Amino acid sequence: MQRFLLPVLPVVFLLGCGADDDRAPDITAPQINGQFSTEPAIVQSRLLTLTGSVSDDRKLASVEIISGEQTLNADLQLADDGRSGQFSAALRLSGGLNAFQIVVSDAAGNQSRASHQAYFGKRVTAGGAHSGAIVEGKTYVWGRNNKGQLGLGMTSKLASDESHPVTPVLLPASKTFVSLAFNQNASLALAADGTVWSWGDGSNGQLGLGSAGAETPDTSTRMTPVQVPGITDAVSVVRGYGHSLVLHNDGTVSAFGSNNLGQLGDGSALNRDYPVRLTLSGIVQIAASSGSSYALDEQGVVWGWGANDYANLGLASEDTEVHSTPVQIPLPQAITAVAAGRDHVLALAKSGQVYAWGLNFSSQVGLFVSEQWPEVVTSPQLLPWFSDVQAVWANGNQSFVKRADGKVYPWGQNMLGTLGIELDDDVEAPLSPILQFDNALDLGNGALHTVGLRGDGQLFSWGWSFEGSLGGSDLINLWGYRVPVLVTIPDAAEANTTTAMVTAAP
Repeated sequence: MQRFLLPVLPVVFLLGCGADDDRAPDITAPQINGQFSTEPAIVQSRLLTLTGSVSDDRKLASVEIISGEQTLNADLQLADDGRSGQFSAALRLSGGLNAFQIVVSDAAGNQSRASHQAYFGKRVTAGGAHSGAIVEGKTYVWGRNNKGQLGLGMTSKLASDESHPVTPVLLPASKTFVSLAFNQNASLALAADGTVWSWGDGSNGQLGLGSAGAETPDTSTRMTPVQVPGITDAVSVVRGYGHSLVLHNDGTVSAFGSNNLGQLGDGSALNRDYPVRLTLSGIVQIAASSGSSYALDEQGVVWGWGANDYANLGLASEDTEVHSTPVQIPLPQAITAVAAGRDHVLALAKSGQVYAWGLNFSSQVGLFVSEQWPEVVTSPQLLPWFSDVQAVWANGNQSFVKRADGKVYPWGQNMLGTLGIELDDDVEAPLSPILQFDNALDLGNGALHTVGLRGDGQLFSWGWSFEGSLGGSDLINLWGYRVPVLVTIPDAAEANTTTAMVTAAP
């Protein structure tokens, strides 16, 4: 689960100030103490743990968390005199922006309120060579479009189409998307109303647009967003290389797409072009790789299924068997977030430490370059470099963590500028932060390029520039960019004009 400290915010005194004399009427509101960013945090798990301290001049009574229709009674541990205490509560988030209030009451009924927001979802994303971002509630796309993966109603190529979007273009959609999941040549999006939409390459059924009773599977390409049937309660979506996962509001998981390695987790090895529900429950985060899938539950336990040829499941062994039902991955600490690369996994513990396992040929787990760790790490390995990690990301053969200083530290395969640092060759330890990318909010990791969202709202990209994948103006095609490139979102008038031009193209 994600951990969240209370903000330092002005306390709202609902009944004014009073005297310290216990015989006088108590008209002084309690105090809330804590700190975190004044900007809405982007969190990786829907289970948000809120912690903080409270105090009062007389006696505290309760702490409540209010979010929409949810009202939670926080666990309040009081000091002997009842005037101070520590509280904690676990809030389940919906997809997108979540507003909540912390309400502290004292024994006389005086209250103080602190308001904040948290964002559960991916505002930036990257696939094989296409990219997307949600900016001020609008979705923008750019890059490779050979399979219609940009959702603009056409296919295009950089060499032959002047309308090919090498910089961000507004995606015309009937719904407001709150989370994006691009991978390979297909795209998935979560709408604010809990529906799921897909487009691009559907060759393995990874768009989920078929039906269980159909004689012929739906493997066709879609060039505009199409609603996945039967899902209206989703809170998160992720894509592997040929399959997709959906997290539902009740904590269960659905999957569709390629299943030759059991990556759908439904007990079979049959491809599914429609969502199938897994037996898992209490899930708060999902992740997917080339042929494996992962789920984190509310107890901090990680589950995995699918391929294990590079010890993807962390079970101290490698094999080529089909693992079609979820198994528990043995980890010594409770986990708060999971990230999956092509064949390796990162798991962030509640302590701020990180475990990793799987393929390590490019040091994406770590320390293979100096031959300290093996080519395949078969069991979760505690990474020795940090204990202050706040977020983890991975794709391809690259790994990234955000530390308490707000910077992102990468390691692993470093061809074509994929790590965003001024180093050549693979990097075996995350010792250098990404340039010009302080106060990181979110990363969208593709196979060979990454899109990053900074705390000031600016977008950057780095890595392999192919068919406009980086979204920067005047970039060279088929070129690697180590230093992050600024990605400029067009203003509303320009975006509408560009969209009209693109969608009108043959």
